[in-house]
Amino acid sequence: MAPEANVPATGKAEAMHTIQAPSSATETPHVPLVDISLMETEVSASPLPLRAGSPFTITAVIQNNSDFLAHDVPLVIYISAKREEIGYQPFAQLLTVTLPATQAVPVKVPVDWNFAGGEHKLWMQVNRLPESWQVRAPALPESNISDNVVLQDLMIDPFDAYTSDLCSGRVDVGIGPSDVLPEPDRQRVLVRVHNLGNRAVYNLPVVVLGNQLGGIAYTPVIPPCGSTVEVYVEVDRPFVQGESLTVQVNPGDWMGELPEDNVENNQVTVAAGLAPDMTVLPGGGLADYDFGIGSPDIESPELWIVLVTVHNLGTRDASMVPIRIENEAGRKITDAVPLVQGNGLGVAAFRVGYLWTRGGTLTFTVNPEDAEGSYPESNRGNNVATFTLP
Repeated sequence: MAPEANVPATGKAEAMHTIQAPSSATETPHVPLVDISLMETEVSASPLPLRAGSPFTITAVIQNNSDFLAHDVPLVIYISAKREEIGYQPFAQLLTVTLPATQAVPVKVPVDWNFAGGEHKLWMQVNRLPESWQVRAPALPESNISDNVVLQDLMIDPFDAYTSDLCSGRVDVGIGPSDVLPEPDRQRVLVRVHNLGNRAVYNLPVVVLGNQLGGIAYTPVIPPCGSTVEVYVEVDRPFVQGESLTVQVNPGDWMGELPEDNVENNQVTVAAGLAPDMTVLPGGGLADYDFGIGSPDIESPELWIVLVTVHNLGTRDASMVPIRIENEAGRKITDAVPLVQGNGLGVAAFRVGYLWTRGGTLTFTVNPEDAEGSYPESNRGNNVATFTLP
């Protein structure tokens, strides 16, 4: 469940820190060991109950047990659904904090994110980062990091749509030809969605379809009575000159679609083009899937649990990507990463008590060719990584 190696910090309070390498003419200064802790009982969310579509705040009380001031201590916050779906966007933020000597400091992190309702997982780590993150915010020397991580369940209530008496009593979202702007140079389509009804709507799918082309995005909350939002829909191959694109909002055949009084304005067809500096590869498009994993992408935040980040250099989102975990004795488990985004990543936590041997080595294989539900992939050279258990 750890974010990707080049973490796209999505919060507003991100703070970066760079350490200059010492010159050859000077000695490396001595950096004393810190002693920092983060307890589950000291992490909370408010206001309760948490509601889908509504912002909330995570408060973490971080204790500095050292006798000196600790500058630029890295803190990672990651919130993801226990069961992710295509289009789901986790919340990730990396920031640094300064901790006075022998004091506990409350850190408040605003979470202004478009979560759906359901069970979510909050993962926080202070001064304990994956190896690949050290360039972004180096951890301070510390002898004991077992008390630096918290895994916590978050329950988010389903979206509670509100209504307004300022417009007629109906449910109606719509798009028109002027609301669709293809952007071939960026391989995406801008769609403006209108809410003409008297009820707020949330998390509606916006689908773009073409000849062997597709993409999907989800709306944030759209207030009632004429409000609009804009969403970018990334598609899985470049546009072909003169190609017809069909754009739909809240498709009628979509599982869980919002019942509407008027569906005549939910679909439009527009012409697209190919930017002069883009070409279509032989065979019909870009590589759909190219999964990768490395040892720095694997963490063990607590006993019997591993957090795994899987990268996808391909262009298409993939759901339930199989992953095989095997120990040195040949014991293995096969599970799946709920979502690995195109040109992005996917994160999942796995219980591996069945394979656990202190100091033993686990081998992780993402998208094994012989696994059920395996995705076609031209490059499998980066699909295997090892991890030594603590």
